Amino acid sequence: MPSLPGRWALVTGTGGLGLEAALATAGADVIVAGRDPDKGAAAIASINQRVPEAHVRFGGVDLDDLASIADFTTELVRTEQQLDILINNAGVMTPPDRRVPRRCRR
Repeated sequence: MPSLPGRWALVTGTGGLGLEAALATAGADVIVAGRDPDKGAAAIASINQRVPEAHVRFGGVDLDDLASIADFTTELVRTEQQLDILINNAGVMTPPDRRVPRRCRR
């Protein structure tokens, strides 16, 4: 990974913290975004334990709620001058079974 001082990285999801720690180790300022502030605090503590000099903070956003996403991005644009890296890391652990309406089956 290249040296990233002065770069801002936004990583969605509060689990699988190796990526966030790697970005912080490379010198990026990291925003860990998720809906649960407690999980966010635990994520930040984990990163800070591995990378004591890390610049990392939590951003609250519910990715299932478009209004929450809009509010989060509005605040991000208002408070940050730039965003250099976006990693959409949040995901569904076990997706529901696919259901197809009867009229669509062949």
